[in-house]
Amino acid sequence: MESSQAVQPIFAGEFRHAMDAKNRVTIPSRWRRGEIEEFFAIPNLKGGFLMVMPPGEFMRLAEKVEHDPSVKPEERTKFLRQFASKAQHVSGDKQGRIVLPDEQCKLLNLQGEIVLVGNYFRFEIWDPGRWQKATEEDGPAFSYLLERMGI
Repeated sequence: MESSQAVQPIFAGEFRHAMDAKNRVTIPSRWRRGEIEEFFAIPNLKGGFLMVMPPGEFMRLAEKVEHDPSVKPEERTKFLRQFASKAQHVSGDKQGRIVLPDEQCKLLNLQGEIVLVGNYFRFEIWDPGRWQKATEEDGPAFSYLLERMGI
């Protein structure tokens, strides 16, 4: 018996694209496949990148916090309020592009060339310099876990 739920897309890989003057960026075709036409974009200020996720992942993360018994009710309320208020709805066009919110681009210094980075059920949009630095900093931990997992 097949599940009635749609298969959640997996975002993998790294792609460099140019963002145009209207903040439009093309989503890689293997990430689109015509199944997802809308996303939620949320800035990650600590990491310095834009998280982009389909509605199902947005809801899954909110529900995870909603049902986590280790999160106090007042913390839950504050988090969910901030999570939803910082999220911006972005829709894809027929060319497979999304328009990134101007205020989020300015906040994260996203302009010109950007890097789209797959992160399993969501993807991230980075400034190339920040992505290079994060890759260098994360490299040793990644290598260690690869070896530890026997991969």
